[in-house]
Amino acid sequence: MNKSRVALILGLCLAALTIVTCCKQTRSTAENTPGSLAPADDGKGTAIKQGITGRVEVWEGNFMPMIDQKSTNNKITPAAGRRVRVHEPLKVGGGMASAKRGEVPTAMVAETMTDSTGQFAVAVPAGTYSIFVEEEGDWYYNGWNGEGIQGAVTVEPDQTSEVLIKITTKATF
Repeated sequence: MNKSRVALILGLCLAALTIVTCCKQTRSTAENTPGSLAPADDGKGTAIKQGITGRVEVWEGNFMPMIDQKSTNNKITPAAGRRVRVHEPLKVGGGMASAKRGEVPTAMVAETMTDSTGQFAVAVPAGTYSIFVEEEGDWYYNGWNGEGIQGAVTVEPDQTSEVLIKITTKATF
């Protein structure tokens, strides 16, 4: 077999593995919470008409693509009982920023707790915010947007924005 055919076959295998992995993770999310990531209430039975809803998950182990999926040592668990804070936007000041911060230097807008399934909901005015989750005494955020805002989430007027925060400090990719 020539090199171009081998490269094509390897490329197709990698694409198929990626699709299977993505579908498996998507199916898992859908099975845990049909319809949406989190209820549109604040945990006290009060409906959230505008704000942020979501789920926090803790990812641990090796999530590298493996030939034998049975040999992976990984798990995804709900981050139950975690404090979630919404802050005024925090912009990354050049270069890569750590995923964890001891303090968040911008003003806190709102705070809530995740429930037993890692879900949360918090009412906030329309705007762009940085969202953080307490992780081992620090504040963890899940990436940043194209403008460099850490843990960015935008809330439109009279809408809720859904987020899935994956705490991956103990995971390998």
